[in-house]
Amino acid sequence: MSDKKHKTLCAYVEEELQVKDAKSFISLIQPATHFCEGCGRSVAKPEDVCKPKKLK
Repeated sequence: MSDKKHKTLCAYVEEELQVKDAKSFISLIQPATHFCEGCGRSVAKPEDVCKPKKLK
């Protein structure tokens, strides 16, 4: 996760981060404050998804 270009959660899932480094993946999603209106994934920071919407 030390890439210079910021990636979205979708890009990390495509690279199977959730399998390869579950701890890093969990840090992206806990505690969830936003979700992606495009794919429905939830994240801790809005910049980690393409179409962020705040959880109510």
